[in-house]
Amino acid sequence: MTDKQAPATLRVAIELRAEGEALRGVIIQEGRAARGGRAEVFAPMSIVWPAEGIAILDRHRGPELARALPTRSETGEIRIETEATQAIRAAISAGRRYLSIEFHPIAGTVTKGGVREFTRAAVFAAALVSNPEYHQATAEVREGGHKAAIWELLK
Repeated sequence: MTDKQAPATLRVAIELRAEGEALRGVIIQEGRAARGGRAEVFAPMSIVWPAEGIAILDRHRGPELARALPTRSETGEIRIETEATQAIRAAISAGRRYLSIEFHPIAGTVTKGGVREFTRAAVFAAALVSNPEYHQATAEVREGGHKAAIWELLK
């Protein structure tokens, strides 16, 4: 992999929670393979991001709606949380209920089975999208401890 490659993308589900008006989501879980048609996986501890966080985009290559500082859980989930602005709520209401990360591969290999394994990748943004590549979480809104579909609460 070289520095001259175009940024890659990866899609996963988000949560929009009513309390605190925050957008929260798992943008990727390291060690879990894509199931949306791409034969790829991010090795544990492979993802890095800028110290100032990543951009949350309206869509791929779209305007920046917010910034978020990712955190890594013990299970390898990379999570974000940021204010659920009116623009973010509008994008979700329009059907973009998932996040698709934009990243630059830094290092990796292709396994004998043909799976691209990223051993180092820099994530610089996550775009709101309607069709996720990684199905590791479900999009939901929590209000008062009760789950509800985003499209029901945003109508």
